[in-house]
Amino acid sequence: MADSIAATATLVLFDPKQERGGGQVVLEDLLELLAEDPDVRLVMPPTGRDKVRIAESIRCYDGFDALIGDPSLAHRIVLVCNANSGMPALLAAAKRLRASGHEVSTVAIAHNYPMNLRTRVATPFFFKQFDQVIVVEPGLASLRADADIPSWLSLGRALTVVADYADTPIRRTGRVKSYGRPDRMKGLDLLPAIFEPLTALGFHCEVALGSGFSQDDKYIKRLQADLAPWLVDGHRNSSWIEPGDVFVIPSRYGEAACLLAQEVLSRGAFAVAGRVGLMPYLTPDAQGMRTFAVDDTAGAFRMIHEALTMPEQAFTAECLAGVALIEHRAGIWHEQVVATLRERANWAKPS
Repeated sequence: MADSIAATATLVLFDPKQERGGGQVVLEDLLELLAEDPDVRLVMPPTGRDKVRIAESIRCYDGFDALIGDPSLAHRIVLVCNANSGMPALLAAAKRLRASGHEVSTVAIAHNYPMNLRTRVATPFFFKQFDQVIVVEPGLASLRADADIPSWLSLGRALTVVADYADTPIRRTGRVKSYGRPDRMKGLDLLPAIFEPLTALGFHCEVALGSGFSQDDKYIKRLQADLAPWLVDGHRNSSWIEPGDVFVIPSRYGEAACLLAQEVLSRGAFAVAGRVGLMPYLTPDAQGMRTFAVDDTAGAFRMIHEALTMPEQAFTAECLAGVALIEHRAGIWHEQVVATLRERANWAKPS
């Protein structure tokens, strides 16, 4: 910890999630950047914390009651909400802290678009009550007109870089892969209609299921049965994606940051994804990535088949362009957001 900097404020990040999704990956990266700052704390359920890498310097609490009861809090407190679902709880905690004499400011990080009518009404309502809103991509500013818009969110760090392929160029593997949470919004139920014709043509397809936020057991059981011919056992993450793979992201819901697609590109693989959220704009000239209309399994098949049969040199060049794009963009959003939080806490950057 940087002892020369006074803890003029306590910075508290809050995430109520108990599973690991894109927002928790972002939280992990922010916590890493803030690990050497004067007074950073995290409110998150223990099951959620178990899935996030947290530095020992960051004090953790299971809930707001424990935080509010801690006499070591500074007079000035900055509360940062990392999930839309946590906004009511954070605003209630801010009210309690102000009532006990603390000076409190509130920041919300907007990761996602509202999913249904209820959240389309509630999300802007709660955002209005925050002192500051930071978005992960420009379209989310529609939820609050004066939101801060840093460079759109990329990975915290590149998974591979162009220099990695100087001696061992990317070669197409012929494998088609996918993984994701077993939630309807992730669209994994579309994969059988995509994988069946690919398998018939002799291509090798694989899919892995993660744990999910959804509690739709009927959907999950049907998904497992339908995907059985291609299902692989065990947890999968970006390390499973090999340079030269073709990776399918069949999402049917507007994913703001599209971090999985960026992981695919950064691993030197070719991405084929549902045309949602930021997906069509990740690669300005569509290098290393193709998109298809939501639920259009025939369109997905065509895009995947194109990637699997285009000239090898063109495939390699496109995959390398994807690596270069993420290498260039990685970490910019995180650095900008951390600078904003330090400014709000009135900290100088640690030396």
